[in-house]
Amino acid sequence: MALLEWDEWYETGILSIDHEHHNLFDALNRMHDAISSGESQARVRQTLDFLVDCTATHFRDEEARLAAISFPGLPEHHAEHTKLLNQVAEFMATFDADPTAVNANKLALFLVEWIVRHINEMDMRYIAAMKAKGVT
Repeated sequence: MALLEWDEWYETGILSIDHEHHNLFDALNRMHDAISSGESQARVRQTLDFLVDCTATHFRDEEARLAAISFPGLPEHHAEHTKLLNQVAEFMATFDADPTAVNANKLALFLVEWIVRHINEMDMRYIAAMKAKGVT
């Protein structure tokens, strides 16, 4: 069962961004599936690493798009991304020290809350600016 279901409510209308967000949902759900099905610590860590890599790549891509349109909120957006990556690093360190499903699930639940809030609050702030610049 998916931890987080994609819904049109999350769509920004920018295809490349929606595709990356969808990939984040998939990565998060793969991680959750590995935890829920009792996969090995190595497999859970692999899904965690993949999720973190997807997230970091998405942040770089998103920030490059925002820089390309001279979005004035880019510094705030970048700071939010940096804060999340630092928090994820803390969760990962906790998991590495105590690789239990409980610790992996704490990260998963944190990310579900974060991604929903981030898409619907932070990301929606730049959509009009991107569309005004012809980004689709």
